[in-house]
Amino acid sequence: MKSRSFVSLLLLAVVGALVVAGCGGGGGSSSSSSPSSASGGGEASSGDFASTAEAACATANKEIEALGTPGQAQVLKYLETTEAVIEELHEQVQAAGGEGSAEAAYTEGLNTAVPVLNKMANAARNENFDAVRELSDELIQIHLGELAEAAELKTCAEVPGGPA
Repeated sequence: MKSRSFVSLLLLAVVGALVVAGCGGGGGSSSSSSPSSASGGGEASSGDFASTAEAACATANKEIEALGTPGQAQVLKYLETTEAVIEELHEQVQAAGGEGSAEAAYTEGLNTAVPVLNKMANAARNENFDAVRELSDELIQIHLGELAEAAELKTCAEVPGGPA
């Protein structure tokens, strides 16, 4: 029974870390494949960044929401899927090429989150739930939701499955 209670608390910590981090997921239906244009104004580029990031985040949030809350047996799959979703989101946001400092900070936050999620999945694979919990704290410290808000990316700051 004690082990079951620990795993339940661990699952809450993992899910809580992802929710507090404001992580959506990856995969986007955005058709913007912004090749770096050598001639373009900063304002248009910034608008392209916002629309591309918001579209990618909307898709990512739907993918994360669809995962639901994992049970003990699904923690590894949940973390692996979330890692892939965030990695793809990062690639899309990075390709959008935001030029502002807030946009760069959000992009860097996603870049930082990917290896943390990878470490969490590896720890879950090894049934090292203490490490998963500690890494969830590291994920929270990235403050992705706050970085998205600072970059004025409302959809990216939303909690998947949270109130609209």
